[in-house]
Amino acid sequence: MDMMIEEIPELRIAYFRNIGPYGGEANKELMEKVKSWARKNDLLESSVILGIPQDHPDLTPPEACRYDTAVVIALDFEVRGEAMEGTFPRGTYAVFTLDHTEEAITEWWKHMIPHIERRGLAIRNQPIVERYTDEMIRQHRCEMLVPVE
Repeated sequence: MDMMIEEIPELRIAYFRNIGPYGGEANKELMEKVKSWARKNDLLESSVILGIPQDHPDLTPPEACRYDTAVVIALDFEVRGEAMEGTFPRGTYAVFTLDHTEEAITEWWKHMIPHIERRGLAIRNQPIVERYTDEMIRQHRCEMLVPVE
């Protein structure tokens, strides 16, 4: 399992939120909504898209889980339309690149924690985030960002 460590600065984001169970059609529809919004604002080809689960599914009822899909935007970009504006926190992240399939992600979850611990790192209490570029989406790949210390 390939892992690299990346220092990510605080990022300004425009995001859309889904409230309900993680996974499934609702999150796919949200991703399409974000890509459409980014395309309309001439951001899609050069943008970074983040999938950010806001709640731990073992601690929050499925119907109350919040999932944000965000586009990283420039400091001077004017957020318009239905998008909300926010920030993604700076920090150290373990970055894993994998196929964006249910099988690959399930397998990654089985091995990710021991892999990080073998490197002498601990996971911070923040969301594990999916990161995409337009090129990665076309290749059906994603990066998983695990906050570490």
